[in-house]
Amino acid sequence: MITQNSSSIRKKPSWWHINDIPKLNTNTIIEAKVLKKTPKALYLDLNYYGAGLIWGAEFNKAVDAINNLKEGDKIRVKVLDPENEFGMVEVSLQDIVQHNQYQWTKEAIDKDEIITGKVIGANRGGLLLKVNDNQGFLPTSQMSENHFPKVEGGDKEKILEALEKLNGKEIQVKILSFDPTDGKIIFSEKKIEEDKIKEVIDKYKVGDIVEGYLFKITSGGAIISLKDFPLIKAFLPLEEASWNPTDDLNNILKPDIIYQFKITSINKNKEIILSLKALQQDPIVEKLKKYQPHQIIKGYVYKFLPFGALIQIEPDIFGFIHSSEFGGVEEMQKQISLNQEMDFQITSINTNEKRINLELIK
Repeated sequence: MITQNSSSIRKKPSWWHINDIPKLNTNTIIEAKVLKKTPKALYLDLNYYGAGLIWGAEFNKAVDAINNLKEGDKIRVKVLDPENEFGMVEVSLQDIVQHNQYQWTKEAIDKDEIITGKVIGANRGGLLLKVNDNQGFLPTSQMSENHFPKVEGGDKEKILEALEKLNGKEIQVKILSFDPTDGKIIFSEKKIEEDKIKEVIDKYKVGDIVEGYLFKITSGGAIISLKDFPLIKAFLPLEEASWNPTDDLNNILKPDIIYQFKITSINKNKEIILSLKALQQDPIVEKLKKYQPHQIIKGYVYKFLPFGALIQIEPDIFGFIHSSEFGGVEEMQKQISLNQEMDFQITSINTNEKRINLELIK
């Protein structure tokens, strides 16, 4: 029961009528001092405005903040009614709590802070965390591998049981999003990991040699965990696994074995592309070493091209002869035919393109 005659509540001073006192309007923000707390109301000293009161719905909305207050504490409140039925100024702390929450959240986002929250509840979708006087939600999709509920078959009840075991645990998170209209905060553990990954990746450059092991084989290659930072997953394209064509990386990469890779690219999404064969000697280049300019060789006409013909010297060694050697494309196709064996002279060897340039023997 709220009573107007409570001796513990300060009355309005006798000089209340003085004209130079600022007028008290609804929504005015003023400073107050805590006089007394009861289970259902908070009484405040508003200086020359007299006694202030927080009760009813406003008390319930701000009960967590009120529980942390003690007599003599100074706070800021918002006026709801300059003079209620009890002759007191009715005020709200909730708007101030929301303002403080907004300021704290905005600062944490701007500074990209890592904050520590305590798990105070769980549902099938994630965890409810409390940070100071603020609460937010950590969805399972934003949980780290350490805390993500690994439940075979995705049984929802078992997922909930696993999450409930985290009650009372402190978890480091970052703020993923904040809606100031309803005060909803979404936390993320993954954002901490992702930021660490970006920081580490920024130290790598194309051409660096890194160590890693097989994490997973995909249809287009393999995902590699880097040895020094396993959270970083790099990609090894199938064609970069070996100089010899292969459709099965299981024949090349074995689990639990550390391999060396060369970084061939880092794209704008901070994805690292690796090559295994770049650190191996190209067998074609080795074979090219036995050929020299001016050497006479035999070869088969393998394929006609728009400006010449591809000549097969060995099963995996090819040469090129330009159509000008024959007087043009039409003349070339009149003088030679596919699979025809002929003698050629080497004019030059391009090891980068792994190609031997040829001319007719004159």
